[in-house]
Amino acid sequence: MKRYWKIISVCIVTVIVIGTFYIQSSFAAKGNVEVRFEKVSGNEEELKNVIFYGDYTVGNMFQSLQMTSKETINLNKQSLFQELTRNNTVPVLKKLIEQHRTFMRGKELTPNNFYEDENLVAYASIKAKDFDIEILNKSTEETTSIQLAVPKIQNYSWTEVVDVQVSGGNLKVITRGFRKEGGNDINGYTINMGEQKLVKDEMIHTTPSVENGWSDIILINDYNSIRSEKYLLFKTEAYEDKQVPAEGEMVLDGAPKLVANEVMVYDIEKNQLKKVVAPDEIRGTLGDLSAIFHSTIFIPSQSADHLEVNQYDIEKEKWGKKLSFDLPYNKEDEGAPYIKLMNGKIYIIHSTKNDDTISIRDLKTGVSLYEGKIKVKNTREGQQDFRLHVNEIEGVQ
Repeated sequence: MKRYWKIISVCIVTVIVIGTFYIQSSFAAKGNVEVRFEKVSGNEEELKNVIFYGDYTVGNMFQSLQMTSKETINLNKQSLFQELTRNNTVPVLKKLIEQHRTFMRGKELTPNNFYEDENLVAYASIKAKDFDIEILNKSTEETTSIQLAVPKIQNYSWTEVVDVQVSGGNLKVITRGFRKEGGNDINGYTINMGEQKLVKDEMIHTTPSVENGWSDIILINDYNSIRSEKYLLFKTEAYEDKQVPAEGEMVLDGAPKLVANEVMVYDIEKNQLKKVVAPDEIRGTLGDLSAIFHSTIFIPSQSADHLEVNQYDIEKEKWGKKLSFDLPYNKEDEGAPYIKLMNGKIYIIHSTKNDDTISIRDLKTGVSLYEGKIKVKNTREGQQDFRLHVNEIEGVQ
């Protein structure tokens, strides 16, 4: 019997997976859920190029939904093969696949590795110790392939591409390398596309070395953008462990001490790195919600009933007026609002039981652009214990 335990385990897992799939499919089939956005005020065009993702939940059953102002797609209502091989590619790359299927074949489908403008599509990744670069000329449909060795890659345990830009006939690949002894380096490599050679190799920034602790670089950029970008924003942090002698050895004592905390902005085209002088309370809030739009950095901080957004003008090197947004009151059984800063706007979605609201405001001025309600239609008759929870928003370029 022991010889067959692996086969039996695989069969049990397979039965559970297939059973769960058909239970979910049965749940999905009982109600074709449709989500509608009902305007309270503002311009409905604000919803035109936005995709919302979320879960519609009844008890312990759920449907994963993709929603726009025009349609609702039930991601669970698919064949078993489609469910197991669901394409989670972001919309901007799905569009590239549809338009340039041959060029996109075999590539890592990560937006950081791509750049697109009206003339070309560029792709850069790292395979082993070399850059794997391909450039598609949109007018001729011709592809140029470039393979170059990555300088000093032996210094890193892992290296990843974080951004790709094209300017003046040059391709710029920005990478993050994880040093073997700990810490990160941000490097920039400029490649002449016509001559197919590396013309500049520079270290943009590095984290400090910490003997008893660690350091890291937190990158803040629009993950879903493959268009031209002028700036790259990141925060450098370093922590040192507190150690005290005990019974002949050093042991940890309390929480790690923050020894470095800097906000940096990098001008990609000019190759200029500047430190953003910010109060401690602002540096501490720089995170996933932060964003750059044109030449302004937006750094939000959230409390129980309102959201403050600090603005920093990169070109003027000064802080602007702080914006404050009221947030809906949360009862004990309600989650925190979903917030997204994107394309110079702030999206606030408050999901409660049977009463979801959406607010879209201009980040620069705070002016309301759209206020509305998110309504779930075609639920089962008498169904009251359902909830829609939006967990992601994407812009369509």
